Amino acid sequence: PKKGSGIHFITDKELIKKIIFFLELKKSDKVLEVNGSEFFVAREIEKKSSLTVLEEKKGLTEMLKKELSKTKLVSSFSEINSNKSFSFVSAADSGESFLELLFFDFELMVLLLQKEFSQKILAEPGFSDYSALTVMTDTFFEVNKIVQVNSDSFFPRTSSDFVLIKFKKKKNKIKNKKDFFEFVKALFRFKNRVFSVALPKALQLMKLDKTTKNKILKNAEKTEFNENNFFRKKFNQTAFLEKRQAAKKQKFNQKIYLLETIDFVELFNLLSK
Repeated sequence: PKKGSGIHFITDKELIKKIIFFLELKKSDKVLEVNGSEFFVAREIEKKSSLTVLEEKKGLTEMLKKELSKTKLVSSFSEINSNKSFSFVSAADSGESFLELLFFDFELMVLLLQKEFSQKILAEPGFSDYSALTVMTDTFFEVNKIVQVNSDSFFPRTSSDFVLIKFKKKKNKIKNKKDFFEFVKALFRFKNRVFSVALPKALQLMKLDKTTKNKILKNAEKTEFNENNFFRKKFNQTAFLEKRQAAKKQKFNQKIYLLETIDFVELFNLLSK
């Protein structure tokens, strides 16, 4: 690839082996690869499973057709019917591409993410990198860092290091991913405010339909924002006892950046029901 094209080939054979291993490929799997620039990985996937390439980099189509004869080429997510994904998410489009993958509902993903971006995915509550992206990822996937990948593993060399991460789908109680993301994203705009203060301000920024916004506001007004009576008011006594441990963590006078993933899920489900 030409220098400056944004296309980088993985040339590290050990890295390719790790990617294939952690994808846990079966013959019945349908794998998506975004961008279509990782021929060496794609060839190995083709040997074990069905492969679809979403071509986002212009000028690769003819090369893809020549190099990957068994692979299906598509141009949009609407054409995809895959249960797993491997993607090398470049530094330039980390946020947008990652969110598309997150919303697609894969059962397993192995992604190469820029090191700085990966820190947002792996962050813990209370740290500066902790964000809406962290909460979204942790809600829907078990996340495991596999290995850090330096720029020498690519040709041409990348300008920054990357991290190989495995994402495995987990059960969750969120029915509408996009509404949940709007809820969390808006709250993190006021990450240093306590929840009860941040919510009214965040509601104004949420791209939700009017009915959902009114429902959240109405439920919030009915709820006293304090830790002691929250679960008693919203659950029966049995449920309260079962949720006692969670109730200790659930602090409505807690700052947004200190709330855990489970807190955001429970708040969203409570206020939007």
